[in-house]
Parts: sequence; structure tokens; C-alpha cells
Amino acid sequence: MADRQDAVEGALPVTHPEEQLRQNAEIFQLLVSAVRDYAIFMLDPQGNVATWNIGAQRIKGYTPSEIIGRHFSTFYSQEDIDNGKPARELAIAREKGSVEDEGWRLRKDGSRFWANVVITAVYDESGELRGFGKVTRDITDRKQAEETQRALLEQREARLQAEEERRHAEASYRAAQEANRSKDEFLMTLSHELRTPMTSILGWSKMLPSLNPGDPLFQEAIASIASGAQLQARLIDDILDVSRIVSGKLRLTPETIDVVRAIKESVDAISPTASAKQINITMSFAPNLGQMVADPTRLRQVIWNLLSNAVKFTPKHGQVQVLARRTSSHIQISVADNGEGIDLGFLPHIFEPFRQAESPRTRVHGGLGLGLSIVRYITEAHGGTVAAESEGPGKGTTFTVTLPVRAVSTPEGAVRSSFGDTFLHRDRLRDVEIVLVEDEEESRKMLTAVLRAAGANVLAFDSSTAALDAIDRHMPDLVITDIAMPVLDGYAFTRALRKRNASLKVIALSAFSPDAHERRTFEAYLLKPIDPFQLVDEVARVAMPAA
Repeated sequence: MADRQDAVEGALPVTHPEEQLRQNAEIFQLLVSAVRDYAIFMLDPQGNVATWNIGAQRIKGYTPSEIIGRHFSTFYSQEDIDNGKPARELAIAREKGSVEDEGWRLRKDGSRFWANVVITAVYDESGELRGFGKVTRDITDRKQAEETQRALLEQREARLQAEEERRHAEASYRAAQEANRSKDEFLMTLSHELRTPMTSILGWSKMLPSLNPGDPLFQEAIASIASGAQLQARLIDDILDVSRIVSGKLRLTPETIDVVRAIKESVDAISPTASAKQINITMSFAPNLGQMVADPTRLRQVIWNLLSNAVKFTPKHGQVQVLARRTSSHIQISVADNGEGIDLGFLPHIFEPFRQAESPRTRVHGGLGLGLSIVRYITEAHGGTVAAESEGPGKGTTFTVTLPVRAVSTPEGAVRSSFGDTFLHRDRLRDVEIVLVEDEEESRKMLTAVLRAAGANVLAFDSSTAALDAIDRHMPDLVITDIAMPVLDGYAFTRALRKRNASLKVIALSAFSPDAHERRTFEAYLLKPIDPFQLVDEVARVAMPAA
């Protein structure tokens, strides 16, 4: 058996480990040298080319005799060499074992190609650096494809952006056109709304001198003039409100108010208009409405605007219903009518200012198209919402305002009404000494006549300086002053008065709504146009608090 084993071992050639390694290296070198798609070569520890395969010759253009022994920085641009890139790559490979990079490399003919490069440090068994193995791929085609794709994407994005900018420009142009159209329509509407009552005011005022006060036509003229003036005042108030809203100057003065009373006062104010059209207004209130915190004037304005809108668009013998209910945190007020309804296409625009479904040339109903937008702004200023519902033309409309309660506890009877009493008798202001300052002659004459008719003794002046001279000689019970005046306006005039007598009571008259601080400067602040009844009420309240 042993003889047979010896015979077999003698028949096979014996290969030593060193020889095996040499043979493996030769085989590997043959394989590497035959690779055409990769540049595979060795660098000595200093970075000089030590081997060169056919792939390297094909990609870089050098024959082995031309490149072996030369430094591998030959393949880099001068800029990379100046930046120390070749040396840096070898240092990283020594430190980390290998480094990979992509970038431009140079061929023998000076042309560039985009290369993917991997440099690997090679160590012997004792850990001594033998050199570096370097593998390079030419990925120029892939890079160009990527660049092409990127360029296509950028072009597509540029086209999309240009299209978006074009659409935006077209939308802006259409919006500008719509704004111009709305402005033109609003100006036409405003002209119509102001001129229409002016026709009756001017016409009747020219006829009055020829009419006998006992003639029924005389009373009709007075009523028509008053109605036209009230309409114009309402239009001006709406325009000013929108101006305040747009400029952020709309101010609220919250108070604790009785919800039912506020609604009923608004219904009372619109009732004459509803009665003229034989429209029945019904009210339905939940039993627990109670009180809420809101600006009473603005809340009544919201309810009145909704009622006015309902009456305007409800035909004769129609129905308008006001409903109110309360949740734990909100008051909900609805005004519903069985009138003309709203086209579903126009419904989303119903609260936009200056928007009306009718053309200004062919419209049947009056108004500037501001009332509902004011309702929305005031409601939102209170932290609430307003919504409109309609099933379409001829099917009526329901507007619903939802407001936060913000309830507070107040003494019984603390809720204030803005509607004063009418003249109780002609001596309501008997023996009240009043100084009136108003630079506008016609207003001064009217105010003087109203106050004297109520029994007051009035000294009227057209300037605050003249009034100050008179007050120095005789101190009145009350001063009534306009705000907008030349030289010394109402605020400066009041400060001068208070220096003479700190307890002197002053009532302001103005066409501009005051803020809370300005209102506190005076005992009362009345907005023009002045209601004679309200003027007498306020004078009586301020000058005769015990009356």
C-alpha cells in the first residue's frame, strides 16, 4: 500500500506556494491585460505608472512604452494638478485603503473624457506599501446622457414656468379687466344712486316756496326730501365703511347688549319699507337668547342690512322671517325670505364688494352692492361667520350670521339702546345755555333752529376762536362743536375749553367715525348727518342728567 502511494505522489508534479502565487499573478495579469472596457494599471508608491493594460491604451491613448514610468498626474488637467488633486487622492487611498472619484481626465491627444476612477492601496505581507491599483472607466456617454436628460428637464421646467407665468399674467390681466369693469359699473351705479334722490330733493325744494304749509303736497314734499337725504346719507355711510374696512380703520366698541332688543330695533327700522311693499316680517326667538358682547351699532347695521336686502328682493305680499337661537358659545341669527333668490353661479360672489348680479343699466333694484360685503366684514371683525343659501332664482334666500357670545354678567338694565325718544315737548331743553360751533353755514342754521325749538338758549359761531372769546365772557352749560374746522379743529378747541373749565361738557359733531380714545374725549359724539331728535336727546342726557 505504501509503495502504491509513493508511486502516485511521484507521478504528480509538486507546486511550491511561491510558484503558485507567481502563476496566479501571471494568470491575473493576462486577464487584466485583455480587458478592453476598463483601464486597469498599477502605480508604484510614488504614483508612477508600473503596468498598463489594453483597456488603458484604448481609453487613454498611450502605448505601454509611452506611459510606463511616467507619473499618473499626466491624466489630470493643469488646474487639478495645481489644486493638488493627484497627490490628495493617493493620500486618501493610503489612509482609507481606497478612494473613488468622478471627473474630467485627459487623453494623450488632449481631449477630455468623464471618468469614474477607483484607486486602491496595495500592501505586502509585512504591511509595506507596494503601490496602487487603479481602475478607470470612461462614462462620458452616460454623463452626456445625464446632462441631456437634465437639460431636457430644465427646458421642461422652464416651459412649465413660462406657461405658469403666462397663465398668471393672463389671470392678472383678466382680474385687472374685471376690476376696471367693476369700478366702471360701481361709478355708474353710484352716479345713479346719488342723482336719483337728488332729483326729488332739488325738485321739491324748488316747489316748496310756492306751496301752502297746509297743502297735503307740502307734507309730501317734506317727506320726499327727508327720504332722499336719508338715502344719500346711507350710501355715503356704506362707502365710508368700506373705506375704513379696506384701510383697517374700522373700530368696534363692544358692549353687553340684549340680543332680542337689537333684532327688534332693526326690524322696527325696516318696517316702514316692508309695509310699503306689504311684506310681512315675522320673528321667532329661542327662549334663552339673553345677552352677548358686541358693538351694538354695528350689530344692528348687520341685521338691518340683511333685512333691507331681504325686503328689496322680495315681491309684494312676500314673507321675511327672522330667527335667532343660541348655543353654548354662539348666537345664530337668520334672515330668510321667499323672494327672488340667487343664481347658483353668483352665490359664491354674493359677499364681494361692488358685485351685483344685475347690470347697472338694466337693473331693477337700487343700491351700491356694498351692504352684504359690509355684513361680512363686520361679522368677521366680531369673530363670526356669515353664509348665504339659495336654491336658485325664484326660490328665496336665507342669510345666517353666527357670532360668538362672549357673555359677561351685567346689572339689569345695563344694556343701552341707540334709539332715543322723540321730542316730548318743545321745552325739553328749557334754559339750557349752549354754545354751538359749526363752520358750515347751512348746518349751523339747522342745528340752531332745532336746539331753540327745544327751548335752549343758543349762541352760534362759525369758528372756534370766536367761540372761545364768547366763552371767556360767559360760561355755557354745554358746548357743541364740529370736529373738522380750519385754524382750530374740534379737538384743539376742546383742549382749550378744558383749560378754562375742566368740568365743561362738550358734544362733538363729525362726519368721521371716532376711535375709542377720541370718543372718550367728549360727553357724546354724533355722526353727521345729524338726526334732530337724537341731537336733542343727547343734549338732554348730557346737560340735564336728572331730567
